[in-house]
Amino acid sequence: MLFRSVVAGLVLDFEGTYWLGVEWSKVLAKHSVAGPIHMREFGPDGQFRNVTHENRRALFSDLVRLINSNKLISLAATLTAEQYRRHFARVTKQSMYGACFTNLMTLVGVAMEIHGSHRWPLDYVLDDGNAYKKHIIEGSPVLLKAYPRVTRIAFESDDNVNALQAADVLSWAVRRNLSGSNFDHGFEPVKELFDEHHLNFEYKEQWMQEIVEKIRAAEATFGANSAETAKGLTKRLD
Repeated sequence: MLFRSVVAGLVLDFEGTYWLGVEWSKVLAKHSVAGPIHMREFGPDGQFRNVTHENRRALFSDLVRLINSNKLISLAATLTAEQYRRHFARVTKQSMYGACFTNLMTLVGVAMEIHGSHRWPLDYVLDDGNAYKKHIIEGSPVLLKAYPRVTRIAFESDDNVNALQAADVLSWAVRRNLSGSNFDHGFEPVKELFDEHHLNFEYKEQWMQEIVEKIRAAEATFGANSAETAKGLTKRLD
């Protein structure tokens, strides 16, 4: 079994974030589903276990259409245990999940260049219930130093930010696709998230090494000027 970390997300502008949030709640109400949407809750012991395949298909048809119509880009970063050992372990202080999140930050920068939005500042909002939250918090000062375009890395509840529920749907779809599992039993519409605005990148050894060097340089600077750097970065962390 191949062990890997997966971090997936949506790039949204202010308008897209607003309308996704508003319309998401309307879609759930239309289908009589009490959110938030957590994909694990569609399992045999989950809150949504009794939703029929037909109703599930109708729900995700609307949710996927809503996501695709409001996102600028969707994308995912993956990192296998072997890649992590070869490039990150014993070289930086980033955990495997933290290193995968770093890859995602790099991918977002590349994607924004492709779409001509390379001058935009970026905020990252992650689910407060993320099991790896501690890894991101511990690595955030270095990441903010390495990626100065990022204005903040924040954690919010998906009860309040519907875009985080959308990201959960995307993450589930990416993991399922990587495992070679079918999109069936009412989940067929979810595969439509992989449209022309979903970006997949082939990792190259040189690129991975460049990311590592960028993080190492930030760690070295942070270590040399810890008091001054931490003071400046605190304002960018929630």
